[in-house]
Amino acid sequence: MTAKRKQELLIASSIFLGLCSIGFSFEGTTFLWFWQRYPIIPILLLLFAFFAVRYWLKLEIEKQRQHILAEDTRNIEDKEQTNFRNLLSPREIEVLDLINNGLSNKEIANNLYVSLSTVKTHINNIYKILEVKNRREVIEKLNEK
Repeated sequence: MTAKRKQELLIASSIFLGLCSIGFSFEGTTFLWFWQRYPIIPILLLLFAFFAVRYWLKLEIEKQRQHILAEDTRNIEDKEQTNFRNLLSPREIEVLDLINNGLSNKEIANNLYVSLSTVKTHINNIYKILEVKNRREVIEKLNEK
């Protein structure tokens, strides 16, 4: 039985028990409420209804918790799988590939015909976007994909 079906049955039975607790009967020409003759019956019925609703709420809270956890996990996976190359400029991608090839800053500058400070700027931007602190972490992040 699915959780949704359990919840539907619990609510239906709670409503039924609640309505039964206010039931009445006819004896000849007299009209009697249950609690007039047998006060324990409606009390027990309402108690059962209360516990059924309580159990339903527990199931509902667990369902919401599972939904939140699934959404949170999905968000984390989406964030991890974001293609960071889309966030980098074409020049930063070139620098990234050269870092991955093991070139030094000076070799990258010579290879791309830019100044050393420009290379350092590109590398700092790459570090920020990839959320890393050094070349080793950059290479590890590249190899994860």
